Amino acid sequence: MILKGEKVVLRPLEVEDARTIVPLINDAELRQYLLQVFPINKFMEENWIKNHSSSSNEVNLAITTDDELIGVTGYMNIDWVNRCAEFGTGIFNKKYWGKGYGTETTKLMLEYAFRKLNLNRVYLRVFDYNERAIRAYEKCGFVLEGRQRQAVFSNGRYHDVLMMSILAEEYFKP
Repeated sequence: MILKGEKVVLRPLEVEDARTIVPLINDAELRQYLLQVFPINKFMEENWIKNHSSSSNEVNLAITTDDELIGVTGYMNIDWVNRCAEFGTGIFNKKYWGKGYGTETTKLMLEYAFRKLNLNRVYLRVFDYNERAIRAYEKCGFVLEGRQRQAVFSNGRYHDVLMMSILAEEYFKP
């Protein structure tokens, strides 16, 4: 599966991508936005890709531009009965931050979720201090549906985790 936008191409994540992902994901500035607390090595990332790429309840894609891997996106915890999934995305290469790559990736993934996978609900979790991501999600139609108070500890203090979602009827609304 390949999804193409104006800025990004989303393609299946490959084990070889680990060598690009590891140095990016080990950057402390990036890691503050991820659930990943500890640094990782190539072996750990290769195993994660192998284990998560064979699941029928997950879709994991590399975000690329000009043949350069800049991040990862996907759906996890896909519930085929209730037609919902948890969305995750990350632009790991900081030179692409704030330039619309995350927004375009999210739009492509929503198109895929609602038109191809026939999902009814896509939800996500985002840290309250990740304002850039929150703006992108809102731009794509996600709405705040709740918060987990003081659920994450980062930079010496506790922060809320925001719960956001979008429904198929909201996505298809003219």
